[in-house]
Amino acid sequence: MTGVRQEGTRIETVAVAIKGPDGTLLDTAIPKVAITKDASYWDDYGSPNPEAEVDLIAMIGYMLKSAPLAGFVIEGFTPYGRSASNARTRLMLRAVHSGLPVVRVGRGNTEGFVPLDNPAFIGGSNLTATKARLLLMACLMKFGTLPPAANPDQPTAEEAAAVREKVAAYQTIFNTH
Repeated sequence: MTGVRQEGTRIETVAVAIKGPDGTLLDTAIPKVAITKDASYWDDYGSPNPEAEVDLIAMIGYMLKSAPLAGFVIEGFTPYGRSASNARTRLMLRAVHSGLPVVRVGRGNTEGFVPLDNPAFIGGSNLTATKARLLLMACLMKFGTLPPAANPDQPTAEEAAAVREKVAAYQTIFNTH
């Protein structure tokens, strides 16, 4: 299985063992998936500044340094799972292009389905954040992480296409749950 790890400023893929020699699941293979709650409104006041979103920057950095299988669930506005600001959306795109898959869900009883309007994100349908987290953990152990871009803030067309292709595999699983 492939995961990602950041060494200095470079993000590289690494091999991750899922099962030990006896066939049992390794505790080190269990993915780290954070639920980020985007429930309060934050006005970008003109141009969005992703660097002001220190909580997400810290969590992305921590995941890349410590958890080769990792991802995020955005619990956003109901029912469509959208982030509270453009800056937070940009940071989640940075996470995606760093190799960390991101699932969007609405908060609470969403009574609606998250639209598949951005192929870089996994639509969590009408799942709760907790259920989406567990399903993403299973997908990470099945598919591995997303392919990282050389520059996660400006992926090439080829890098973005590779991410969309891998996200489509995740989305197939999410569409059945």
